[in-house]
Amino acid sequence: MNLGICSRSNDVVEPMIKPQWFVNCHTMAKAGLDAVRSKKIEIIPQQYEQDWYRWLENIRDWCVSRQLWWGHRVPAWYVTLEDEQLNDLGSNNDRWIVARNECDAMLEAQKKYPGKKFQLNQDPDVLDTWFSSGLFPLTVLGWPDDTADLRAFYPTSVLETGLDILFFWVARMVMMGMQLGGDVPFQKVYLHPMIRDAHGRKMSKSLGNVVDPLEVINGTTLEDLLKRLEEGNLDPNELSVAREGKKKDFPDGIAECGTDALRFALISYTSQSDKINLDIKRVVGYRQWCNKLWNAIRFAMGKLGDHYAPPATIVVSSMPPVCKWILSVLNKAIGKTVTSLEAYKFADATSAIYSWWQYQLCDVFIEAVKPYFFNDSQEFDSARAACRDALWVCLDNGLRLLHPFMPYVTEELWQRLPQPKDSCRKTSIMISEYPSVVKEWADDKLESEFGIILDTVNKLRSLKPPTDTNERRPAFALCRGEDIAATVQCYQSLVVSLSSVSSLKILAESDETPPDCSTAVVNKDLSVYLQLQGALNAEVELEKLRKKRDEIQKLQHALSQKMEASGYREKAPPSVQEEDMRKLTAFFEQLRVIGEAEKKLDA
Repeated sequence: MNLGICSRSNDVVEPMIKPQWFVNCHTMAKAGLDAVRSKKIEIIPQQYEQDWYRWLENIRDWCVSRQLWWGHRVPAWYVTLEDEQLNDLGSNNDRWIVARNECDAMLEAQKKYPGKKFQLNQDPDVLDTWFSSGLFPLTVLGWPDDTADLRAFYPTSVLETGLDILFFWVARMVMMGMQLGGDVPFQKVYLHPMIRDAHGRKMSKSLGNVVDPLEVINGTTLEDLLKRLEEGNLDPNELSVAREGKKKDFPDGIAECGTDALRFALISYTSQSDKINLDIKRVVGYRQWCNKLWNAIRFAMGKLGDHYAPPATIVVSSMPPVCKWILSVLNKAIGKTVTSLEAYKFADATSAIYSWWQYQLCDVFIEAVKPYFFNDSQEFDSARAACRDALWVCLDNGLRLLHPFMPYVTEELWQRLPQPKDSCRKTSIMISEYPSVVKEWADDKLESEFGIILDTVNKLRSLKPPTDTNERRPAFALCRGEDIAATVQCYQSLVVSLSSVSSLKILAESDETPPDCSTAVVNKDLSVYLQLQGALNAEVELEKLRKKRDEIQKLQHALSQKMEASGYREKAPPSVQEEDMRKLTAFFEQLRVIGEAEKKLDA
């Protein structure tokens, strides 16, 4: 037999059966079920609707009395008649009177026992915490009084809470709100994941793996982390385990990350659905990203100049291609962020914003426009002005897009941005309009071309030997078709600049590829070569090609199996079949190109 032992006093915890107060929930539970089934209340993520149904379809009477020192006291009074002695409060269930207050209880008792003298004693029990907190949507608006706030704001719109209290709190608020307020207390319920440690363990004092958000925001040393453990009331054995855990997880303490980095990390983690395995290293990574944002803005401010005044409107048609492209992908990032926020897919929103800032604005656009600013030639004046305007638009929209996720750093940076002269400047980014899609910026054709060019740049970068830090080598692009040749020709200088090669020569299919080159396949129509001039290691290059061939063969095999499966021809739409055939043809062509490159290296 297991005995319950109090961890603080070491006394045996003995159960004591006492009368309790219960609430019959069947009618209220049915109303709560109907509210979710009819979509009057929407639970996000949707899979937790099944938990809602499981709880409320198997509802039981709710024990609402607790034997504690604090809480809302049970509004029940026991009547003791004059000729009786009060031996045991509640010994006769018929003597209880439930009322709003003692005055109402007195009037009720006088009706029930006319002409008799009696004494009222209120039950010392308090109401269950969830009973009191279940009234929250009503009481904060002044209920039970008919207040202006109650009429204006009830029902509310969105409740955000942890998934672990879907029944204990959310269901109780819905049941009591519908019973006492006459309507559902909110239209949507967003359930956030539960935060665990980096190993996926639930945070608990006994394990000593609880992470205080302030320790992440402000940073702390290992010594202080261990000191915090000793200030608690852990058992000596638990304290020993907790100390070892802290030393293993945080050998150098916790670096100062700041509020914005922690907020962004937690939001990006929500893609893990029901739990967040919080790794502090990831938070540190976002802190470093905040530094990158700061440096990007500092660079941009230097290029805008002290006297730059943004135009009221942007004429996209007269801008260089790289400016048109960055505005087009910004437009796409805005659209993705807004739709993700509306759908409560916050991790998708952070991903869209991060990708645009990091991989498109900082890695590509800022690098691509540097030559315009480093060259004072008058022929670049128009392009330079367009780049300034595009850069300002990107910074202004990008900071406003990021603001809900990183409010402090974006406010600080946005305040430094120049504003159009004739516009009414807002006092804070917080009350500025959130970015919206601008149809005139969209250019899918240009984005497709830039996709090929950026793939080309990445392939050329991958061909450079690790020992090549500053050396620039000649590169070649073998184009199998006039269209792809024209695209590469149009962005030739951009490829040279971004891939840090000395030159880029465009070759036709009939041209002989130069010797001593490492090779990479961009797509079926385009291959790139980097001349290593004596630094070529044929075995290393052959191994790279072999890995690429294996990768493409796996994709080709999977696609072939899909297309050969029974029912594919009958069920798959013609457009899907055409796209699959195009992909299959491209795989075969890439394998042919790799085969040719392998033959040259073998020779």
